[in-house]
Amino acid sequence: MPTLTSRSASSRRTQEERSHATQSRIIRSALRLLEKKGIQGANLQDIARGARVTLGALQHHFGSRQALMERLIDEVMAPLSDDSSVWPLPALPLEERAKAFVEAAWHSMYGAPSYVAAWSLFFGCKASPELFARIGAGRARNDPVFFDRFVEHFPEIVASCPDPRHCAGLVFASLRGMGVLNVFTVSNEEIDGQLQMLSWMIIQAGTPAKSGRATARKPARKSRKPAA
Repeated sequence: MPTLTSRSASSRRTQEERSHATQSRIIRSALRLLEKKGIQGANLQDIARGARVTLGALQHHFGSRQALMERLIDEVMAPLSDDSSVWPLPALPLEERAKAFVEAAWHSMYGAPSYVAAWSLFFGCKASPELFARIGAGRARNDPVFFDRFVEHFPEIVASCPDPRHCAGLVFASLRGMGVLNVFTVSNEEIDGQLQMLSWMIIQAGTPAKSGRATARKPARKSRKPAA
């Protein structure tokens, strides 16, 4: 027969689960509005309506818009700090490894709809120094980890590239730029072409220059004849 203590613990767990479920619905509603309307369109009333809760319930769980924005920042940055799914098997040849990394990074992170919502939130928080500092701290914490792991998974670049970390920075900047461009309608053909070029760039950065390879020369300037 359940004791009073066990019934109390069970009731508390159930209440915690309900609270967590409600907060998750609120966060999902806010992210949908961020993606569709931007931060200015993500007002508390619409967020509550999308989560099927009252405005009072939303304020009960998050207290204020500031508190909700802080939680949203943590939510949208969590996938950007968890890069465990993007790294290819080390045993793959360089060409396959580069293609696998670019495809995984795009489809799991930078090309996902939530990435556009993340940037909408980042830009919208520019006017709030406290929130923007929170975002900046997350970026400063995550970027070095990403760059180090990139260099670790592409050791060929260390031997061939004068500054491997800058190469890593360029790769991630390209992926970020493509992700932000998704706020517009971009064709699959254009995206696929850019991903292929990014893979090619990684392969070239990790391929040693052959001795005696001809270097590109600037075209000779044509001399102008004096007018007769």
